[in-house]
Amino acid sequence: MNLPLLLRNSQIVELSHLYEENMPVWPSHPKFIRATAESYAAGDGNYNNQLLMGDHCGTHVDSPAHFIPDGKTIEEIDVRQLLGRGICIDVSSTPAAAEFGISEMQAWEESHSEIAAGDIVIFRTGYHNKWRLRPDHAPFLADWPGLSAAGARWLGEKKVKVVGTDAMSMDAWSNHHYPVHQALLGSDSLIIENLANLDRLPPIFTFIALPLRIAGGSASPVRAIALVE
Repeated sequence: MNLPLLLRNSQIVELSHLYEENMPVWPSHPKFIRATAESYAAGDGNYNNQLLMGDHCGTHVDSPAHFIPDGKTIEEIDVRQLLGRGICIDVSSTPAAAEFGISEMQAWEESHSEIAAGDIVIFRTGYHNKWRLRPDHAPFLADWPGLSAAGARWLGEKKVKVVGTDAMSMDAWSNHHYPVHQALLGSDSLIIENLANLDRLPPIFTFIALPLRIAGGSASPVRAIALVE
């Protein structure tokens, strides 16, 4: 990857949601809070904030430790795993709370190219269009479709680096046993959730996302972008 050349010759597509008060989060997770720590109005001579959030807040990457005992925590991940060829698969016709899987991915391969080791596979469910601030956040937090366990194992066998979605979870809303998290994180693939603007992506692009170095982190917020030639 010639990154300087790509940056000069590509359009940048923002794939992260804005971090702001009242943004939707997983119901049991801490809410995002930004509080002014110092300000010009208070005579401090500068402006800075204190941030409070969970490590799965907003657009974020899950580390294997999230579901795998003794799995890598976020600071142990090689950031190169989050850089590479991105693949966007449109699964927005999937019914609410249902699963998509191998057949959708094989159909994508027939139209484009083989999904290969090292790829970053992103699924567009259309749920990024439901992202709303509280109190209008409820539709985003229910009924999303997700990858099937068989599809997760299929991608694991192909040794893809990352699997992502614009929904709240890679597992479907109706599946409370999280087999996709178990399969992907157990094979050292990473999971990115709550992506944005996937309707602006072509089938193939360059994906870049960088996590924070959080000691012992189960996940990290990321600034994810696509480079589209």
